[in-house]
Parts: sequence; structure tokens; C-alpha cells
Amino acid sequence: MRTRGNSKTTRAKNDVALDAVQVLVLDCQTSGSHARTGHIIEIGWVVCGGGHHEKCRERIETYLVQLPEGLSLSKRVQQVTGIAGDTLDTGISPRAAWEKLQRIARDTSRYNGSQTCPTIVHFSRFEEPFLRELHGRYTPHQTFPLEIICTHEISRRLFPALPRRGIRALAGFFGHGIRERRCHGHIAATVVIWRELTELLRKKYRVSTIAQLRHWLATTPIHAHVYRSYPMERQKRRYLPDRPGVYRMLRSNGDILYIGKAGSIRKRVNSYFTKRNHHADHILEMLTQAKQIDVTETESALEAAMLEADEIKQQSPPYNRALQANERAVWFCTPDLREFGQRPNTRLTKGPFIRRERIVSLAAIRDMLKIPAGAWNEEAALHACAVPEKYAPDIECIRAGCELFLHQNADAFRSEPVEHALASLGRKFWLQKTTERETCDDDDMQDHAPPQKWTPEMVARIITANVRTGMHALRRAAWLVWLTESAFAWEESRDSKKHRYRLVFERGEIAHRQRILRTEDIGVPPGYKKRFQARQSSFDLATFDRMRVLLTEMRTVLNTGHWLAVRLGPKTVLEHNILERILKWV
Repeated sequence: MRTRGNSKTTRAKNDVALDAVQVLVLDCQTSGSHARTGHIIEIGWVVCGGGHHEKCRERIETYLVQLPEGLSLSKRVQQVTGIAGDTLDTGISPRAAWEKLQRIARDTSRYNGSQTCPTIVHFSRFEEPFLRELHGRYTPHQTFPLEIICTHEISRRLFPALPRRGIRALAGFFGHGIRERRCHGHIAATVVIWRELTELLRKKYRVSTIAQLRHWLATTPIHAHVYRSYPMERQKRRYLPDRPGVYRMLRSNGDILYIGKAGSIRKRVNSYFTKRNHHADHILEMLTQAKQIDVTETESALEAAMLEADEIKQQSPPYNRALQANERAVWFCTPDLREFGQRPNTRLTKGPFIRRERIVSLAAIRDMLKIPAGAWNEEAALHACAVPEKYAPDIECIRAGCELFLHQNADAFRSEPVEHALASLGRKFWLQKTTERETCDDDDMQDHAPPQKWTPEMVARIITANVRTGMHALRRAAWLVWLTESAFAWEESRDSKKHRYRLVFERGEIAHRQRILRTEDIGVPPGYKKRFQARQSSFDLATFDRMRVLLTEMRTVLNTGHWLAVRLGPKTVLEHNILERILKWV
């Protein structure tokens, strides 16, 4: 009789409302994508109820988990998760992690009066195999203690037309942002998702218990939608201004997701939502969350570009990959390219640069070309290639590649000193370059696996690319400095009319703006008397990006065939034809 009574109690507990049942919300970070080759490196959970106003019964617990002896964490996984490989040694063993999880699952099951613990995971197809592997390794003769409920599978049925349903996208859809890719942030997001989904299930489908949810998941088909449905209402973007400016995509809670600029705010924003547009995954993830739009109109597209660069640095929106500060810094160096610092002075007179490695590589190439091939040392050779040491070829291959580079450009080195030869070769290589990137450029090698086989020809291509980018960085730096105190005038077409504008820069910032009617109205910049070093002192990362954006917009104006002029002083006015020649090599 007692057994029958307990059975009725269990059934009753299983029929407890979703917003009252205690669930275990769980997340794992792993060293690989498959349980047969990867291992759990972090695990975490929290016990909570489904009600919107109910607090978690316990705080979120997370644990680093040790890797098996002899294994290490790949650089890629460290970058994605933010978990440094050496910190795993301080973690708990996989057995201890499983025992802790079993204990909390047992307590939660006992509270609910059920045999298994309702366990909420956002993407069970990933996590469940790792959890079952731990169960099979340490407690194979016991029943698997977790009844896993996948919020991703629920969302596929509730929101079949939503562009993306990953944890970042869905949490953002409900107004919750995730900054870190670690268990703590993912668990907090999964709690938000679970509570929102249970509320929708109750209202729309009258699904209010675990048993009903099981039945709903088993019987509700997933409908494939040809067209996507976006959270941002069409009316909010339909009447945006058809003018230049900056737009900001916002979550429902007001968080800025993305900042962009446009010649026509209305056309640019609406272009995200056209059926023919094929966006990258991260854009679709952003559009899944974007519910509001905020705009600032500007007089011209160029001003919008400058404002965008400044705001991205100030706000650091998660979906703006370029122009963010992150770990970037502005560098200056001595004329011999050997010493570096982040502020210019009487010794550090070259700069500003963002990629210090390019200048180091150029200096190493210059020094190697001044000495006999037999005297090249391995450290200088590595700097010349600007390739991480673990990817680098052997010293003999590098020497052969350098000799090949010398042979290919023998005429330049025969008639000029090394410094002058590199300057002329840098210009030549830059003008010859196409939109294709070098096969083994330093940007490509930074985070990718090495080529299967190094050859002298490949080394010679790397040195060519480093000469090209290093000399270009030196030349561009000088122009960025001169533009910090300048007057800039140009022409734009809008509404079938041509408009002329003028911007005056002081210390790299817009000090004055106006429309003009004649070429003579450009005016003289107030800071034109400032010496080069005084102009350098005004540089920070924001100034660097602002001036670089200015160069990019100058090219855009020239490519459209519109009038353009830059004034550096009373008698120094650079107009269309001169600027066209200069910008080819800046």
C-alpha cells in the first residue's frame, strides 16, 4: 500500500506546474565538439524554479575540470572560452565533478518527488553525450539521473521562423545579453530562456507541467519556414530618414548590439531585412536580438563614418568587430625601427602604427639584407617572416627564401642602399597587390595552422608581403599625422543634387563643419603651423581610427568622381588629381 501511495505522490509531483517545479539548469565547456575526442573542461549548474519572480534556490556553481594527463588545451579553445590551459590544473577531477552533479541532481529529484532530475540545457545534442560519457565511466550500473530538457528544441517549435536560436541569439531575443563564453554566463542566460519559454508554453499551448511538456515535444512537429521573421517591427524601420547618419541596433532592454553608418539610414537598415540578402551567421544572430533602432542624422556620409568610428570605441557593441579598442594600441618607434613606445618624443619619431609586428619585421628584413647570408641568426629570421615560432620553417628554408627574394629584386638592391631599395620595393609591391591576400601573409598565419610543407618560394612571398605592409604603414603614418590639422572639402550627390561640405580638423577631431558653395571657401586650418612632432602628440587610438576612416572616405569620394580637396596650409591645397596619386600609396 505504501508503494502505491508513493507512486501516486510521484505522479502528482510530476504534474506540478512548470513555474513551480525545481529544475537543474546546466552548462558545460569542452575541449572538443565530440565526447569521443573531447573532454569537459568546465561545468556549472544552478537549481531554480520557473517563475519569473522566483529567485534561484542556490547560487550558480561552476568548476574547472582537469584534463587527462598528457593532454593540453588548444589555442583555439582557449580563445573561444577564455580558459587558460594552465588554470585547468587547479580544477577538480572529472570523477569529482560527476559526483557533485549526482549529489545536486539527487537532492533536486527528492524535492520534486521524482526518480530523475529535470535538467535544463540549451543545446542538449552537444552537452548530453559528454554527461552520458561521465555516467558510463563512473556509474554505469546506475540509472542516468538527469531528465534533460532542451530549450533549443522548444524554441525550434515555438519560433520556427526566427533567424537564429543559439543561446546568445535567444537570450538576446528575450532582452538578456551574454558577454562571456563561460558556464556562469550561459547558465544565467538559460535560466532567462527557460522562464520565458515556460510562460509562452502556458499561454499559447496550455502546457503547464513536465508531463505535458514531454508530450508537447513528442507530438509537435518543427515547421520549416522559407521566410524569416524578425523581432524589429517593419513600421519602426519603414519611416527612418532617407539621409546620411549613424544607426544603432538595440535589444529590447536598450543594450546596443551594433553601430553602423550609411549614406541613407532608411535604405541601409531596411537592406538587412530583404529576402535576397544572405547574411553571415553573426549578423543573423544580431538581427534575432534587435528589436529597437536608434539613429543620429548627419550632414554628410563622411561625418557619419567619423561618428561611427568614435561611438564604436565608446560603446564596444558586441557585433562590431572592427574599430573596437580591445587590445589594440598606438605605437611609435625610433628612426632605426628598433625601439618602441606608446607616446612620441624626440627619439620615438616614427608613427603612429597599430601593428608593431610589421615594423619589427621590416627592420629584421633590412638588417638581414645588410649582412652575408651565412651570418643570419634564427631570431632575426623569425622576425623577418613575422611567423609564430611554432609555425616557422627551419633556418635553412628561411635563408633560401631570403636569397630568393634578393635574386627576384636584384636590380633594386644593386643600384640603391638597402633602405631606399626597400622603400621603392614597398611602393611597387603595394601598387601591384590585388584584392587577393598573400597565401602566407602574417595576418593569415596568426591564428591558422601552418602549411603542410614550407618552401623557399613561400618564404620569399612572406618577405614580399612584409616589405609591402611595413613600408605602407610607415608612409600612411606620416599622412595620418598631417591630416590631424587640415581642412577637408568634398562633394556628395543626394536627391539628384550636388552638395559641397567642409570639415576642419584640430588635433584629429572635427572642430568645424559647414556647407560651402565655392572651392575658395575651403579655408585655412587653424593648426597648420604645428610641427610634425606636436601633431603626433595628439594621437591616441580614437584619433588613429578617425584619420584612417577619413582616408577611406577620401578614396570613396574619388572613386565616385566627385570633387575633393584637402588644405594643409595657406599655400598647400591638394586637389583631385594629386590626391588620386597620393592615395594609391597611402
